[in-house]
Amino acid sequence: MKKLYLFIITTLISVLGYAQVTVTGIVVAADGMPIPGASVIANGNTLSGVATDFDGKFILELDANEGVLKVSSMTYESQEIKYSGNQKLNIILQESLSVLDEVVLIGYGSTKKGDLTSAISKVENIESIASRPVSNLTDFIQGNVPGVTVLQSGGDPSSSGKVVIRGLGSVNSGSESVLTVVDGVPYYGPAINPNDIASVSVLKDAAAASIYGALASSGVIVIQTKKGKKGKPRVSIDTYTGIRSATNLPTALNAKQQADVYNMATDAAGAPRQSAHDAAQNPWGQVTRTNWVDTIFRDASTTNLNANISGAGDNFNYLTSFGYNSTEGVLKGTDSERYSFRVKSDFDLTDKITIGENVYFSEYEALGTDTKNGYSGTIINAIYMPSAAPAYDEFGEFHGVAPYSLSQFAGAYGDVYNPLALLLRPVNKRPSTYINANVYLDYEIVKGLNFKTTYSYASTNSNSKSFNPRRPELGRTSLSNSLVQSESETNRWVWDNQVSYVKSFGKSNLNLTAIYSAQLEKFESLSQRGEEFSNEASFNQYLGNATIFKTPISSAYEEALTSSIGRVMYNYDSKYFASGSVRRDETSRLFIENQSDVFYSATLGWKISNEDFFKSDLIDNLKIRASWGQIGNVNSVNRYSFNVPLRSNTVLLGEGATDNNKALYQEIQSNEGLGWERSESIDFGLDASLLNNSLSFVIDYFEKRTKDMILDGDGDDHLGITAGKVNGGEVINKGLEFAVNYSNNIGDLNFRVSANAFSLLDNKLLNLKGFSESGTAFVLHDEEEVRGGVLRPYRSGVGEELFSYFLIPYQGIFQNQAEIDAYTKDGNLIQPEAVPGDFKFEDTNNDGRIDGNDRKYMGSYQPDFTYSFGLNLDYKGFDMSMILQGVSGAEAFNGYKYTTYNAALQGYNLDSRVLNAWTPTNINTDIPRISRSDKNNNFGRNSSWYLEDASYLRLKNITVGYNLPVKTMNQLIEGSSLRVYFSAENLFTITDYSGMDPEVGGKGLDVANYPLSRIFTAGLSLKL
Repeated sequence: MKKLYLFIITTLISVLGYAQVTVTGIVVAADGMPIPGASVIANGNTLSGVATDFDGKFILELDANEGVLKVSSMTYESQEIKYSGNQKLNIILQESLSVLDEVVLIGYGSTKKGDLTSAISKVENIESIASRPVSNLTDFIQGNVPGVTVLQSGGDPSSSGKVVIRGLGSVNSGSESVLTVVDGVPYYGPAINPNDIASVSVLKDAAAASIYGALASSGVIVIQTKKGKKGKPRVSIDTYTGIRSATNLPTALNAKQQADVYNMATDAAGAPRQSAHDAAQNPWGQVTRTNWVDTIFRDASTTNLNANISGAGDNFNYLTSFGYNSTEGVLKGTDSERYSFRVKSDFDLTDKITIGENVYFSEYEALGTDTKNGYSGTIINAIYMPSAAPAYDEFGEFHGVAPYSLSQFAGAYGDVYNPLALLLRPVNKRPSTYINANVYLDYEIVKGLNFKTTYSYASTNSNSKSFNPRRPELGRTSLSNSLVQSESETNRWVWDNQVSYVKSFGKSNLNLTAIYSAQLEKFESLSQRGEEFSNEASFNQYLGNATIFKTPISSAYEEALTSSIGRVMYNYDSKYFASGSVRRDETSRLFIENQSDVFYSATLGWKISNEDFFKSDLIDNLKIRASWGQIGNVNSVNRYSFNVPLRSNTVLLGEGATDNNKALYQEIQSNEGLGWERSESIDFGLDASLLNNSLSFVIDYFEKRTKDMILDGDGDDHLGITAGKVNGGEVINKGLEFAVNYSNNIGDLNFRVSANAFSLLDNKLLNLKGFSESGTAFVLHDEEEVRGGVLRPYRSGVGEELFSYFLIPYQGIFQNQAEIDAYTKDGNLIQPEAVPGDFKFEDTNNDGRIDGNDRKYMGSYQPDFTYSFGLNLDYKGFDMSMILQGVSGAEAFNGYKYTTYNAALQGYNLDSRVLNAWTPTNINTDIPRISRSDKNNNFGRNSSWYLEDASYLRLKNITVGYNLPVKTMNQLIEGSSLRVYFSAENLFTITDYSGMDPEVGGKGLDVANYPLSRIFTAGLSLKL
């Protein structure tokens, strides 16, 4: 028995001894040069990995007698090499593909980036979208693509930012909408699930976008969704949860401060003080009970879950995904919720026939709030509401500006909404469902010649039910209630038939594409309003219980577009590139004689680095390119503008008549001569990669002209009806874009640094020919206004930027009477109503008075310069990414100051910054004196005092993650992986803007708009 024990022990020692193996080797490039710092990891165990030394050599002491080494280095293709026992290995790594050899999505196809001859940008690091708390692609694009600006709509969960590519091209900015193409088909639905996205390209110039014709005048975002990969079925689960919070919120006066400020303002106006602000008569008004801004804001939660199952075989692939996103707004009562589901598959029926389908379903509901109205906006009413008022009264009902027992004081506080009631009182339900189903068949007729037909059908069904109860509290009282219920349905089909021919003849490479596309959209909606519900309980909130029914409102239209497209792409020996396209569009929106038009594009490119004479150890790839193209646009045209547009209304006819007689009337003039708006652009670009492809950069200079703009005509006031659309004017956008990326490693630390969105932009309205017979040289924008049109700061004038500020220059504050007396013209005071502490305005036309004729153009919200910086690091399983994003030269109109700094209105509470208003002892300020009278019109003038620099630098995102070791995960489930991460969005902003956030959106008008949130999230990504 002792001999047996001895034999076993000896055998174990022998086995253990042989299990310790030594693997040595050298890692070199294809040219034989050693690669220092290459990572060598055995059997997925990152903790025992080593890096090659200066000579490319490594030594590994391993327990396992056999296994797999993974060898990787930045700018080289990774390799997996088997070992068995003690070995000495000679490992050769091939250089990785250049950035210029990446596959990029283009219109109706894809190509290598190095073969591009038009301005197309690929959105980098799209895989990281799963780690960021973004509910749509728009939020992710911001700062990631040069030449692309995202005008955020703030943090309202019911809205998303607007993408502007290479500047605004029309005074009808609402007609400028970037086309989204998903898996080859135009997409018009809600934001798709970001986790479904595999690749994104942005087609920026007309030559790139022209193949989509009338749909693409504002640029194109081309998206390819994920598909299954060969191998066993894979399950992926991505989820995160986090907290959103608002920062830099304004502060209102407390109760005593409000009383003191209004007493001071009343004294300054020489008027008797109000009893409401007398501590003896109204002690209730001296006690602070509520911080209204804090009351309406909250720390809000966000949750996201995505799961998919995918796989592929020799002749098929499939993917099924499910997504759920729930986002609370930082304003109470606002939120959004989305469910999404996708099924996508492709099957090779034969060697020549492939079929596929892609079905996407989304159910979405979002509730926002109005923060852009200077009268009824939620946030601004949180400033207006007196701090003395509680949120609820003793009965649990919403409180007004004063208790009912003190109603005699209510008028001193103005007609204010309880802001919490604005958010929580209405009962809103707004679900929307969307389904998009695409099917295609691809048939290879002969080698190189393919026919593909794609049919897409999309349907959107939206329902809305909004019940507004009575507002009995003092302030802005309303003793009526109402229910508005509406529904709408939009159906659209798109049918594309495409023939492609790809052939190489020696060194000549030819790609021909011909497409016929047709689409039809049908829309119908119905809305009904009921009023005077006797009972406001939830069980009674149905239209049938209303006492008064308003006339139903209905709408319907059909719209058709057909297009014929041809494109040729040619390159010789991968050195000389040329392409051209022609597209004929025909739309139902125009009169029959003008419905169709033809648009062209052409490009040239020269890859200098492929020339035999080009020899450089520094430059690996170098290409120059040029493009020109045209695109038509009719998006701003009414769908039946060529007919006489009639509207209906109910009218009273005869004595004792009721409101039940229908009347038809012409509202807008028609214009049978209306034609296509035309966008024309040129682009000159340079693409290069250097230092073994570790450094790459792209430079573009562009000019984009919009000709024959479609805009509302000047009209003839004698006709008594609104002018119709006309073709008139020309806009130019000129700019320079620059993007650079550098990738390398220091030992096990891999890094990538990018400055991928440097853009200079100059926008100008060149002329308004055709707009007006009277020769008007500007277009007014009265829809952009503050407080019922008191301030209307915008005008687009010839020679100026679109939506420029048209303002009277503000020159400071009069410090004493001597300054007022010295400001004269021909011995007369220019501002006779001014007193010390009032604003001094510039008499720009030198006529001796201040009025609207002194306004001049003073910039716009369009930034002169946009930029971003990115950093990506990974080290032994740890990773970190960061994005800094900013703009320069943007100006915002801070209309918030009109009512919240102004004591001459109804008595609203004011922003606490008025405590820094001018007084004889406080002269170092830009806030005018406080007064219940504004004879100098300090606040009522469209002046540059409201104009502020909205430039900013923002830490847009920082994410830190960790991938668990492969060995650990293999012990749990073979082939699985797990990454955990922490992410912070909008972490800090550096800006001089005094409002809540410099990204006010729209044209730059801020009246306490919904601010962006700071978001902290934690999540994981699990692959099985």
